[in-house]
Amino acid sequence: YNKYKEEILFLGICSFEDFPLPPENPFSEKFPADTYVGLFPGWLHMFREPENIFPSDVKLLLMSQSDFSLPSRSWLARAKQYDFVYSGSDQDVHNDCVGWSSFAKNWTFVKQALEVMCGEYGMTGVLVATKDKAGRKACSIPDVCAGKVVQTSFLDQGDFFNYVRQSRWLFLPQVHDASPRVTTQALALGVPILMNWHLLGGWKYLVEGKTGEFFHDMSDFRDALDRIR
Repeated sequence: YNKYKEEILFLGICSFEDFPLPPENPFSEKFPADTYVGLFPGWLHMFREPENIFPSDVKLLLMSQSDFSLPSRSWLARAKQYDFVYSGSDQDVHNDCVGWSSFAKNWTFVKQALEVMCGEYGMTGVLVATKDKAGRKACSIPDVCAGKVVQTSFLDQGDFFNYVRQSRWLFLPQVHDASPRVTTQALALGVPILMNWHLLGGWKYLVEGKTGEFFHDMSDFRDALDRIR
């Protein structure tokens, strides 16, 4: 960068965890908070309040990789078989979903939410990538979800899209995630999103009552469920 910065215009882009801020994930390598925010003359960012993060002389544009991560072809609607679908990416199955990916996907909150969705509301759902690739070991989930929730191994995109199309909404509980591509993919497939308001990136896609619903924590989670179901 230092060698070519006078010849090439470099821009930063938020595409991983909290970057350019230090990661909150305890399984990630840390760095000083001022390392990257002022390094480039401009940033493609994902934040609600970028003025509190970047120096005033840095040019900013609210743009994410997820803006361009739409399904590559048209998909017909499918009959709904599940209330929700959750994408675990590739969970830390052999540690019972304790690890880098599970923190990024807010798995501890997912298990609390499952108690409510399965136990109190009797909802059905799909937990993608919460089972190992051999299909033998799965991350533990509440007993009240027995017979109501399907757990899958990591899926190719077409199979994942099929589950999304068969679900009434996409469950997005993440916080420290850089504008997950599944947000725009689900919306492009006509599926609304139940989204954590604290999600760092991707919040811009959600218009309450139209493209989905926000929740902040367990205190208003049931209200959000009532609105989206």
